[in-house]
Order: sequence, then structure tokens, then C-alpha cells
Amino acid sequence: MSLVTGMRSNNKEPAGVVVTGGVTPNSLGIVRSFGRRGIPVVYLDSGPRSIVSYSRYIKQRIKCPSADESEDEFIRVLLDFGGRIDNKMVLICTLDGDVLALSRHKRELEQFYYVPMPEFDTVEKLVYKRNFYRLLAEMGIPHPKTWFPQNLDQVRVMGREIAYPYIVKPSYSPTFQWKFGLKCFVVNSTQDLGRAVDRLEGRGIDVVIQEIIPGRGVYEFFTYLPGESEPLGVCGWDKIRYYPTDFGSGTFCESVWHREAVERGLQFLKAIGYCGMASVELKKDPRDGEYKFLEVNARVTLQHRLAAACGVDIPYIAYRDACGYDVPDIAAPSSGVIWVDDFVDLLPFLTHIKRREVGIGEIVKSLKPGKVHSVLAWDDPAPVIVRAVKSGMSALRLLRRRYTGSAS
Repeated sequence: MSLVTGMRSNNKEPAGVVVTGGVTPNSLGIVRSFGRRGIPVVYLDSGPRSIVSYSRYIKQRIKCPSADESEDEFIRVLLDFGGRIDNKMVLICTLDGDVLALSRHKRELEQFYYVPMPEFDTVEKLVYKRNFYRLLAEMGIPHPKTWFPQNLDQVRVMGREIAYPYIVKPSYSPTFQWKFGLKCFVVNSTQDLGRAVDRLEGRGIDVVIQEIIPGRGVYEFFTYLPGESEPLGVCGWDKIRYYPTDFGSGTFCESVWHREAVERGLQFLKAIGYCGMASVELKKDPRDGEYKFLEVNARVTLQHRLAAACGVDIPYIAYRDACGYDVPDIAAPSSGVIWVDDFVDLLPFLTHIKRREVGIGEIVKSLKPGKVHSVLAWDDPAPVIVRAVKSGMSALRLLRRRYTGSAS
């Protein structure tokens, strides 16, 4: 049976969901969430090494470049597929480049899909950090002090005048992460500044300079706003560990409700007329006790299955609302639920132990059973097996480089 035939339905249920790209547990969690409910899932496979493509809950994989690789081809594939299905499907994305492309072509895509995401102008203000921090400054919203160099010469000049430490971070994160495997450069000295500028030379990457707020903890909440009304679901968590360590994606998180942070984040989203799924990251500054905005992602966040485990499945809420179905009232999210990024979290955990930054309480939480896993699932074992093999091969390559380097 072909995909298109298999996706047709005689009832009022839409044909299913299309998960656009992403090779991380972010996309995998969405695939499993809808697949377990019997909702057909189409996965746009943009990565040759994707663990997501091994999930048994995918009804069909469509090879497609990511929007960052070719926006025209990305949209063409979606329009071509949309023209061959009878019932509208819901588009859900996990990548910044994809949400930019989908929002830019939202009107065309709405012929065939439900597209529960903001307008392009709003997405552009959030995805590009230069725009985002300027917007925060214009609105008088607390955030880390940020400088806006126009070129690398200005990075050198400004960098020498700013007190260390600070970070040099990209305006558009995906390109930077793809080239360097990092979210930012940490600058502790003139030598670090020189190395950062040298690495950026000739790359064409726009960057900003930003102060570092002391402390480890970052708070994130994930929500869905259907428009100008109140959010239909909210769940938050403390990011306790990250990879890369200190400035990276959360790898060990615990659900908790910080009312002040949530209220500030929602107030901002409403002020800009936001609609769709969003994750908001803030950090409490110990110097003045204020929550400072770090970023707002206009897409599904990596830890969204933590919210689901707490009783707030945001992508499913967005799906039901986009399709015009009733969304049941959501109870207050559970606190104290732990989410861990399988295998990846081991690296920052060992780093913090080496630094003597891990207390007994964190060790107990790390060993606690019943955690929510990013990849491990007994009903869908293939992705975790693939990740285990790949993680093992990566560790061997790292050891080999260290061994050969020390031996030479």
C-alpha cells in the first residue's frame, strides 16, 4: 500500500502529522508521541545519521534536505506531498531553519496542512539573536548585557574593552553549531578573544558579545498559545546539566514551577502577539535577583517529553487545537520529574564531578530510577541501540586521538 493511500481516512481525524527534519531525540519524541496514539507519522529525513529514522512509529520516511540546506527544495517536497493527500496533516518542526521556512511559506502550505506556528515576522525576531536582544532592549525587558559588533574588527576592539569572562555567540545558531560543534565561544582572556576571531575569520557568521550571568542553573518552560487567548498548557524545568558543558543543550533537567519566570515569559509572548509552540529560557541573576531572558525558541524544544511526562503534552495539545478539536483542561504539571539525555549526559556529569561541582543531592537524582529518557524506550528499542553504537564509536575515536596525540 502506498503512503498516500494509507494516509487517507473516512473519518474526521486528519491524516496525521509531518515531522520536519531533526536528527535528535527532539524529533524522536514527537514521532513516538503521535505514533503511540495511532496517529500516522510522516518523517522528513534530512540526516543520513538520524536515529529518528529507525523508530517503528514512522509510517513513511521522505528524504528531504533541511531548510538550511535548500529552502526551495524543502518547501517543494512539502507542497508536492501535500497535493497527494486527501486530508490535511499537521506540520511540526524542531529546527530553527525549518520554522523560518515554514512560517515564510505559511500561506502556501495551509492549502494542505495545519501550521500551528507564528507569522514569519515574529519568528525572524526570535530566531536571529541580534534581532531578539535588540527587541528585548526596546521593550525594556531584562536580559544579559549584549554588544552588537558589525564585523570581526569590531569584535576585536569591543572584546578588549569588555570585562572577562564573556561569550561570543552567533546571531543564527544552527550554522555556528554545524561548523564548530558549540553554541558559543567562551572568552576568558585576550588570547581566547584572538582564537575566537581567528576561527570566525572568513566564515561569514554574524555574532554578538554577551556577558555571562553567574551560576549554573537555567530555567526553561514550554507552552502553546493558540493566539491572543491564554496558553493551553505550560510546563517548566530547571536545566541542571548541559552539553557542551556550561553553554549547551540541557542534558539533565528536573520539572519545577517557577511562577515569576513563567509569568514574565508569557507576558513577553503575549506582548509580541505570539501564537504557536514556544520554549522560553531565563536565568535568575544572583547579582540582582532578576530573571533575565536568554532566548525564545519558536519550535518544539528538546526536552518536550519531560512536559508530557508531567501531564502537559504540548505538541499533542497544539495538534488538537490546530485541527479544531476540544482540548481538555490540563492539570498543574508534576514537579520533581527528571529527564535525561541518554549517553550524552555522562560527559557533563563527569566534568562537574571533576570540578567538584556536584553535590550529594545531584548525585542521588542522577542515580534515581524512573527518569524520563530522551531515547530509551522498551516499545521502540532500535533508536537507542543505534545511538549506543554511535556513542561508542565516537568515544573510541576520541580515545584514539588522545592516545596518538600523547604518544607523538
